[in-house]
Amino acid sequence: MSIRLLRSLSRPRTLATAAAVAALSVTAACSSSSSGGNPTVQPTDTGAAVTPAANSVLDAVYKGTLASPDPASRPAVKGKNLWIISGGQSSESSSVPVNAAQEAAKKLGWTVHIYDTQLNPANDATGVSQAIAAHADGIILDAIDCSFVKSQLEQAKSQGILTVPIYAYDCNDPYSGKGGQALFSAFINYGPIAAKNLGAFAEKYGFAQGQAAIAATGGHAKVVFFNDTQVTVLHYTGTGFLNAIKQCSGCSVVKSIDFTGLQLGPQLQQMATSALLQHPEANVVKSPFTAATLLSIGPAVVQSGNASKLFVMGGEGFADELNLLRNHQGVNAVMISPSDWTGWAAVDTMNSLFQHKTPAYSGLGWQLVDGTHNLPASGAWVPPVDFKAIYAKAWGVG
Repeated sequence: MSIRLLRSLSRPRTLATAAAVAALSVTAACSSSSSGGNPTVQPTDTGAAVTPAANSVLDAVYKGTLASPDPASRPAVKGKNLWIISGGQSSESSSVPVNAAQEAAKKLGWTVHIYDTQLNPANDATGVSQAIAAHADGIILDAIDCSFVKSQLEQAKSQGILTVPIYAYDCNDPYSGKGGQALFSAFINYGPIAAKNLGAFAEKYGFAQGQAAIAATGGHAKVVFFNDTQVTVLHYTGTGFLNAIKQCSGCSVVKSIDFTGLQLGPQLQQMATSALLQHPEANVVKSPFTAATLLSIGPAVVQSGNASKLFVMGGEGFADELNLLRNHQGVNAVMISPSDWTGWAAVDTMNSLFQHKTPAYSGLGWQLVDGTHNLPASGAWVPPVDFKAIYAKAWGVG
């Protein structure tokens, strides 16, 4: 279950997969027809007329933006000591990319140590300090913004220890870092848009989610919007989603609900239940991440008795959330960016830094999944690219 957000109870924090998304630069025109019927992403199932522009949006998000990692040769640097600071191994949002990074590093022949912060931000600095004391050559930080470990990153930088984040933002980020000095050695290469502005890059992902909701409702999305803006990437993805809704003249947010990790479970479920009762006109529900869907929002949608009239955009799309989608239990679609691939890309980034090279393009992006598009019959979603084989060949260890 994706419960990384429990770590963000008092300060901005990042969430798995959402920052690793690519740009969607299309705009759907808003239809003048009414919405209704079964709310899947497919325009033929909404009961509403959908414009050609809306269909082009759906084509784009179904196709997604995943591509092959750069296959160019970049041989493995041998004998490195890598530490991975996990946001919390009890949460698959952290354990999936962290375990994947460990697997990739071992493929390179590196020594790997995982420090588990146990979903407690108070342990972040301790983890980085222990890595420094252990003379790590490199440190990968999972879901830990620079602002939480600023002094430790300054120390690592002074000692020549390389640092690469997964789903985290630097100290110069205007939201989480308040415009301080950048301290991470490098980021995963998501492409030129992310290189210029990682926050704006994440907004593109949320914008694409919003466009899918607009298309699903024939340009008449009436949204109950949930978010935890203490989480850095959710601030950006939420902003992107809301920007899409604002651009649709027939759409609106009928209720916006902010919450924190402490409210996951019955409290947030009650908040969702009340919102749906108060706004029978709502036809879209936006969940920010898998744990919120599983523990609160999905159950509230099912118990409302109006699930067939609601289009629910879920979270990261881990296997348990996909089961809800398959079983029609309060989820209609998710936007997936593969976390295991992200872990391998982080190690590839570190390997390039050891060679004093610019990190190679990761190929990471996203893909929309619903009941009839890109959904495997069972289990977890499988990327269309064999990224492990591509990386292993590039490293000369395949």
